[in-house]
Amino acid sequence: AQATTEAQIVLAKGGRAWCLLMATMEVGCKLGIAEVCDSTQGELFEWARNHFVLCLGIAMLVVITGHVLHIKHLSALPESLVTVLWGTVLGVILYILPWDAGSFHLESDLVRLCFGWALNFVALPIIMFESGWSLRTRDWVSQLGYIMLFAIVGTVLSLLVVAGLINWTSQWHGITGWRAALAYASLISSVDPVATLATFNQLNVDPLLFILVFGESQINDAVAITVFEALNKHGLEEPLQLLATMAGSLFGSIALGVALAVVYVLVLRLCRMGDSPAQAILFVFLSCFFTFSLAETLGMSGIITVVFNSILMGSYVPPHLSADSMALCSFLLKQISSLMDTVIFLFSGIMAVFVATKEVKGGVAFGLAVFAFCLLGRIASVVPLSMLSNVIKTTVAQSLPRERDHVITWKHMFMMWHSGLRGGVSLVLVLELGDWVDSDEHAGAKATMVNGTFIVVVLYLLIFGSTAGQCLRWLGLPLGDQVPEGQRLYEKADKQGFGWKALKFLRVRVFKPLLIGSVSADKDAETGSDDVERHPGSVANLSRSSTFAFTDVVSSTQSGASVIGQISDEMRRASILGLFGTMDPTHHQARCSRQQVSEDCERQPQTGAEGGHIRV
Repeated sequence: AQATTEAQIVLAKGGRAWCLLMATMEVGCKLGIAEVCDSTQGELFEWARNHFVLCLGIAMLVVITGHVLHIKHLSALPESLVTVLWGTVLGVILYILPWDAGSFHLESDLVRLCFGWALNFVALPIIMFESGWSLRTRDWVSQLGYIMLFAIVGTVLSLLVVAGLINWTSQWHGITGWRAALAYASLISSVDPVATLATFNQLNVDPLLFILVFGESQINDAVAITVFEALNKHGLEEPLQLLATMAGSLFGSIALGVALAVVYVLVLRLCRMGDSPAQAILFVFLSCFFTFSLAETLGMSGIITVVFNSILMGSYVPPHLSADSMALCSFLLKQISSLMDTVIFLFSGIMAVFVATKEVKGGVAFGLAVFAFCLLGRIASVVPLSMLSNVIKTTVAQSLPRERDHVITWKHMFMMWHSGLRGGVSLVLVLELGDWVDSDEHAGAKATMVNGTFIVVVLYLLIFGSTAGQCLRWLGLPLGDQVPEGQRLYEKADKQGFGWKALKFLRVRVFKPLLIGSVSADKDAETGSDDVERHPGSVANLSRSSTFAFTDVVSSTQSGASVIGQISDEMRRASILGLFGTMDPTHHQARCSRQQVSEDCERQPQTGAEGGHIRV
């Protein structure tokens, strides 16, 4: 009776797709849900395995296609767009192709549920963590005031423009209420310029443009998420409670992220985990998932918490790891983050198939309209705020002369407008919309918003993600060899502003004694952790390349070139491939053991087959 009741609840909430998903789990089968679905556990397992094999095959084709794009230098075709196209192919195959049992077909509810779980539990934590981990702190701090202006004021302006246009055109798509319009405008205002930043990295663009686009995308997410979560929980009739929820979510998430970062770094320091790099790297890798889940459990924003957590960890973890360990850690985070981006775009392609089917055909008109609204909202935020920033820069230049070199030109404005792509954050937020949408608007309004969001994401990738390189060349902005590798906005010899002085004061008086402590000056210099900015050539910084190749470190090591400072002969002799084997060559005990064996062989020559001595 309990199993039947449980199954009826599942069927009532989500239909057959939810029932099938629950039945694939062991707990679902124990409750008897598999029997309600008229399928055995073995049949469901085989169905899931066949789909999984196909998904992995498409993922491998994505990797191969990305390689071809790189070697052919086809920057006009971004990998993210190609991934969406492959996802569309996968969606068509999964939708029309039965696997042994004809009743086991892919349904939109099942795809949305899997997509939501994959985003929340796996993809977003590592993507947001890696973006903060690789942040160029000095450049980010130097433009922080302007970044906050675009991210906070700009997001609010864009939000109001999009919400107003949605409400004004309600007769076209059926979204009539201000709460629904504002909630959707807030989630769609979250920019995620993955494809554009990848192009920026490949072409080595102007550092000012890069840090403005990258920095805005970090803080913009926090603002959009805060406004969305408040509107999703409370109506407009409770403005004070709405503001209190927004403030609590934003500042609580930031405080939690910073506090957890301090705890993690203290664990690395006090437990001397740098002596066991394999465990230290795994600890850093797992921390992002724990941080995200804990924040969501406590009612905070997991995305905001992870971003600020990773920014602090990216500055204070390097002194506790060796150069090789830092290279492998950053490499691991970058590649897993790229893989999760691939998962997101594959799911977007799959959902594009369902948008075109009769089952979920609603939302096409809404998606096309919102796409146009976002373009107008982006103009309303970028142009006036850029002009205001230039006025501020002109005033500041009287005390900081270097600021005259960083004026935002109309070319920068165009590329900032062009870089307002939407991505994973918007998708996960629209899936979190409450049932109040259907009750306040009309039945199926939430599905309309979900489908429209997928259309917006795909259109942005198709139109703007694929034209970033051409626009940069057409505008004549500095790129490639015109921008020296590793160039930054400010050097140490430049006069420092108030923000940098305040951050340096906190580092010297608080963070460095607490989080770095007695780490030797040699290791601190080796990892380039001076003044909370990574060394220009540091693997901790990994340049600005989104396709950092570990082979670069290998070739530098084998050729004797210094990656960070002077690498010892003993480190050059150690095969870098040993990092992936059973013995970690960076572990201090492994190095001592290897050195001891070498010395023993040196002292005790062995006799070869012909009676000669073999000197090891």
